[in-house]
Amino acid sequence: MIRGVILDLDGTVYLGQAEVPGASAFVARCHAAGIRCLFVTNRANRTPAEVAEQLRGYGMPCGPADVLTSAQATARVLPPGRAFCIGEAALLQALTEAGFTICEERPDYVIVGLDRNFTYEKLARACSLIGAGARFVATNPDRALKLATGVMPGTGAIVAAVEAGSGQAPLVIGKPGRLIMDMALAMLGTRPEETLAVGDNLVTDIPAGATAGMPTALILTGVSRREDLAAASVAPTWVVEGFEELWQIISPTSN
Repeated sequence: MIRGVILDLDGTVYLGQAEVPGASAFVARCHAAGIRCLFVTNRANRTPAEVAEQLRGYGMPCGPADVLTSAQATARVLPPGRAFCIGEAALLQALTEAGFTICEERPDYVIVGLDRNFTYEKLARACSLIGAGARFVATNPDRALKLATGVMPGTGAIVAAVEAGSGQAPLVIGKPGRLIMDMALAMLGTRPEETLAVGDNLVTDIPAGATAGMPTALILTGVSRREDLAAASVAPTWVVEGFEELWQIISPTSN
């Protein structure tokens, strides 16, 4: 029986500012059935409070404690130190609140997240600092984001540039690794086998859930398509077109 659901955000719950049809009704059904939902996102450029506000706008019962971002996960996993960051305000906030010092010189880490103001100068600086011994850390490897206007470059595109320029591979904190999923399980207070991981991405969401021992559901509302399944490294437990079909899988009356 499913007692907790880990929901990805971009391409799963919303596309840009638009709700994916049926998402709020699904969360409401889970809430009424005593199934807790936790929203886990690889994006590091929004705070939990900002995400929660958007979700409440769809009518979902949600507070900052119901959201886990890769920025939070990064700040919790790494020992505090000096960090040069490619990223936006939410990443810097998570790091400073965890005791990190944001700097341009002699950092312990070069931490890369989504940065919509990414420049060649930032790339060159990051590569130089990694070459001088700073540890290269990526909040997540998502190469693309599914928005209402189409598919846009994600953090992984920036990470790939830094990796190519520095010759170093990063420590990746977010999905498809299990670090962020283990944190999510601890927040939910559920066991892996009774927690469903839901996402739209066969490269990140599904492997992350499977590696952490969870059943998984690919929802076909975002990046991955049904024809991508043949080449997937990890097959999802279920594939669903939308949230109505997803509810039929986890509804207590169907178990």
